[in-house]
Amino acid sequence: MTYLSETQEDYLLDILEQTTMHTVARIKDIARSRSVSLPTVVSAIKTLAEKNIINHQKYGYITLTDYGIELAKNLLERKKNILKFLTFTLGIQEDTAIVDAHKLEHDLSKETYNSLIKLTSFFAANLHIKEQFEKFSKKEAYMRLSEINVGETAKIVKIENSSIKGKLLSMGTTPGTIIKVERVAPLGDPIEVTLLGYHLTLRKDEAEKIIVER
Repeated sequence: MTYLSETQEDYLLDILEQTTMHTVARIKDIARSRSVSLPTVVSAIKTLAEKNIINHQKYGYITLTDYGIELAKNLLERKKNILKFLTFTLGIQEDTAIVDAHKLEHDLSKETYNSLIKLTSFFAANLHIKEQFEKFSKKEAYMRLSEINVGETAKIVKIENSSIKGKLLSMGTTPGTIIKVERVAPLGDPIEVTLLGYHLTLRKDEAEKIIVER
């Protein structure tokens, strides 16, 4: 398989998109879509033509060779699979996943790429396992203060709505505040914490209303 740099792969995908919509691609359209100069595009096009990926006559339209079409479709499939892995398997927000996918698609080894496809397929065929994974991931990221171990530090994410929310906020347990569990009574109640430079004692039911991130 022909080696292409990250930039060359991006150009190839741009050409595939344009030829799919308009049968042919034009240098000025590629330059406009990539926000680069015409000479920059001409240089990239020349390299792709030398690799027998595109057909291009000077001042003429650009089309993909059969080999170029196959190569471009493989790149597009790779891009889609990585994006699906990030959004479906890992639950990453689409805007973030698109940016991350662009970084990953050029550098992943074949072994890693094949493994992420297998994991995505496994989760797609076993949705109950995927649900358990999502719960586990959420629990790891966000926990109740009552679940934090003694000596651990966490950041307060939010206070759940309840009759004691106002009281907790007045104590300084506001979102963004760093809190540390100092000690917990033998039966789990009360819980002593430090935040904002002072000690605070909370009942277990109060600590359960405080959502934190490790």
